[in-house]
Amino acid sequence: MNEEMKIEKLMIYGFGKHENLALDVNEELAVFYGNNEAGKTTIQQFIIQILFGFPSRNQAESRYEPKAGGKYGGQLYLNDSQYGKVIVERVKGKAAGDVTIYFEDGSRGAETELKKILRDYDRASFDAIFSFSIHELQGLDKMTEEQLSRTLLASGTTGVDSITKMESELEKDMGELFKKGGRNPRMNLLIEQLRNDERELKEHRGQADLYGPFVELMDGLDSSLKGLMERENSISELLSIITKRQQAAPIAERKRQLEEQLASLSIDFFPADGSRRMDRLSERISDASAKMKQAEKELAALPEIETAGTSGDALAEMLEKESQWLRFLSQYRNMEEEAEKLNDELGRQLGLAGMALNEALTFDTSLINEEKLRNLAVEADREEENSRFRERDLQEEKQKLIEAEKEMSYLESIAPTPEQVETAAKWPENSLKLAEAKAMKRLGAEPANQLFPLILAAIGAAGVLAGFLSDNILVAIIAFAALAAGVWLFMKTRQKPVSMDEDLEEVIKRFSGKEAEMESLQHRIAEHDRKVEETLRIISKADQKIEELTTNMDVQPAKKEFTAFIENIGITSSASSSIVIELFQTVRKVQELHSKLQRIEEFLKKAEIEKADWIRAAAAATGKNVQPGEMYTVLRAESKKFNEVNDRNQRHSEKREALKEDVERQAGYLQELEKERDELLKESGAANMEQFHQFHLEWLHKKELEQEFGLVSSQWRAIGAAEPEEGETGNSLKEHMNELERELTEIRKERNQILNERAELQQKVNHLLTDQDYELKLQKYEEKKAEFNKLAFRWSVDKAITEAIRSTMAELKEKSLPAVLSKACEYFGRLTGNSYIAMEIHPDGHFEAVRKDNIRFRIAELSQATKEQAYLALRLSLAVSMQKSHPFPIIMDDPFVHFDRLRLQQVINLIKELQTDHQFIYFTCHEDMCQAWPEAQVVDVANTGRSVYL
Repeated sequence: MNEEMKIEKLMIYGFGKHENLALDVNEELAVFYGNNEAGKTTIQQFIIQILFGFPSRNQAESRYEPKAGGKYGGQLYLNDSQYGKVIVERVKGKAAGDVTIYFEDGSRGAETELKKILRDYDRASFDAIFSFSIHELQGLDKMTEEQLSRTLLASGTTGVDSITKMESELEKDMGELFKKGGRNPRMNLLIEQLRNDERELKEHRGQADLYGPFVELMDGLDSSLKGLMERENSISELLSIITKRQQAAPIAERKRQLEEQLASLSIDFFPADGSRRMDRLSERISDASAKMKQAEKELAALPEIETAGTSGDALAEMLEKESQWLRFLSQYRNMEEEAEKLNDELGRQLGLAGMALNEALTFDTSLINEEKLRNLAVEADREEENSRFRERDLQEEKQKLIEAEKEMSYLESIAPTPEQVETAAKWPENSLKLAEAKAMKRLGAEPANQLFPLILAAIGAAGVLAGFLSDNILVAIIAFAALAAGVWLFMKTRQKPVSMDEDLEEVIKRFSGKEAEMESLQHRIAEHDRKVEETLRIISKADQKIEELTTNMDVQPAKKEFTAFIENIGITSSASSSIVIELFQTVRKVQELHSKLQRIEEFLKKAEIEKADWIRAAAAATGKNVQPGEMYTVLRAESKKFNEVNDRNQRHSEKREALKEDVERQAGYLQELEKERDELLKESGAANMEQFHQFHLEWLHKKELEQEFGLVSSQWRAIGAAEPEEGETGNSLKEHMNELERELTEIRKERNQILNERAELQQKVNHLLTDQDYELKLQKYEEKKAEFNKLAFRWSVDKAITEAIRSTMAELKEKSLPAVLSKACEYFGRLTGNSYIAMEIHPDGHFEAVRKDNIRFRIAELSQATKEQAYLALRLSLAVSMQKSHPFPIIMDDPFVHFDRLRLQQVINLIKELQTDHQFIYFTCHEDMCQAWPEAQVVDVANTGRSVYL
């Protein structure tokens, strides 16, 4: 039985744009089709995230949480050959979601059971083998040859993605630490710094290296001093021995000789312990002299006191006044700007006034004149306004007159004819006759009807009343005629009918049916007469008003007085009063601006003098010519320079004083020592050191002789004379003793010289010991060296890990890849139509494709489509090889959309063969891909039915 895991159903509670959606997957090959934004990728991510968990919020992948809220997550129905039918449910909970596993037997599980079902696979491993898209295939064309080979190797080997990613990160880290010939990496920077530090330390060490030779030389001198002292003691002992041996000479001879020798010595006194005291004084004098010489040398090496060339007090005083200078400069600039603005404003006002400055300054712009001018202007304006009102009234009256005359002309043109006037005048009479004729006609043709006359009489009575109430005479006349006719007809109806005469017949014939026309004519004539009368009245009134307004037009006394006043004050303008007042104010403003400008110019003159004083003071303080704009910059620079010079001079002065004090102290001490030495010389009676040592030797010799003489005398008294040795004479012993004494003198001279040299060396050694620059630089050098060693260790660790990764990769190529590569070669041949028969790995690690003519091509040299086919062959081969251990479905997101028809058919044929053992889920937005697999289950994502999950 083949191992297989199959997805049978998707139940989406809420994921992205999908909500309460159930999708059945019935075939081994399911094609999810839909246009862009239909939700195909959402379903693909639903499958992967339900299996492996929702990504955390800080990861790049989207969580597809429903925007409208609701339950988040869903179920996957799986049919696994090992675990049977399983439902995997994942809903919102912890970071990856809360998962529940439902087994066929009714039991449940959680993350642990899901890991077993997924064979301990994580999402990265699943995506690396069982899920891929067109983006991965398109990306092959942008890869380098090494990247492409690694991608193909990762496609054909499990677990390589994470290893190669780690290798890339480690190589990047190594590049940041060290690069051959690089400058910016940290270790390269530290190497350069260490080289510089070593060079500086070498220079310091050159000075410090003198310390060892000096110490060795001092040790040698100490050793020499020790040898000299030992030799001196030896000579002293030898002298003592010789002295004792001389005692062996005949006592008498020796006594005599001693007496002679004592008699020959002129010294009578020598200070007690004088030689030791003199040696100690000599040593102290040499030491003090060496210290004084060293101090004098350092004092001579000090630089001379620098002269600043400036006055510190003057600079300090000027710097304290900086705020005053800034205020003065700001005020000066403000005044300059104000003067410039005033000049511009003065020019503008003079331009508005249209006169020269001298002319404007002669005007009397007093408040009295202004008030009088304003009053006259108000009167003139009022008079002008009245004149304009009269002019406007005159024009209006003239316009009324013109319009009335036009109206009169129009009325004359439409005036009724005399015939029409006559007809209208006779119409009241004729209307009565017409009414009578019509009544007679009806009386003659019908039985008497008494109702009509009564109605006509009532209407006539109402019309008469209405006419009188409205003052309409015409209506009253017509109504009265109707009333008369009604009364007459009523009277006639009581008699027998009579026949009409010819006149009444003529009236009916002439006016019958023209009653309205006659009424209209009569009304039009009356209206025309009314309008003519009204127009004549308007014309008469307009003529009278025009004559009255024309008479008062030329009388303007206020304007004449205003004109005379402005001419008197010097304004010869014919402008309006408002312009004249504005001109007056403009002239006053010109005078004010001129006065203010004069004050500012006076201030600027004084300010120029003050600024010159400031500049002279700054020049005196700095000793330089300074400009106003940079005055305090120069002052601060000179002050800083002065302070630096003062600081250096202070340090040098303090050191000079210290050295002088040291020299004086050593000189005083040396003087005291020399005084003590002179007193010792005086006490011994010697004139110099050589004579002192000679006296000391003589004194010692005398003391020895006296001692010997005492002993000889004692022995002589005790035992008498002693026997000398064989061949030994007093002269030979004496000569030997003299030689030893001369040698002792030379030894002491040499010892004093060595003491002087040692004192000088001790001073130099003490100076080297007090210099701490070398220790500080050495400490920094050691710190950088420790940091470099730490980084070098880190680089070595990274290098070791990358080498281990390369070794692991090589092992994977040798052990895991061949089985996968063999099947991949078969698939690759089929996908390329047997144009290529194999894929091989070159010893340098690069993939090669073998064409059917056995010509090999690097993968990077192949076309984009052939690269994609190689990639697919390795992916599918690896998935097939892992069927028993990881029988997962293969999910593809439109990876073949850019294949031509032949390549697409080859891929389809291969997948048809593989789908017997693997479930394939294909997502596409191209309808042609649905037709390419006629046996496949096609799910239209945009038209799926909704099912509510309870």
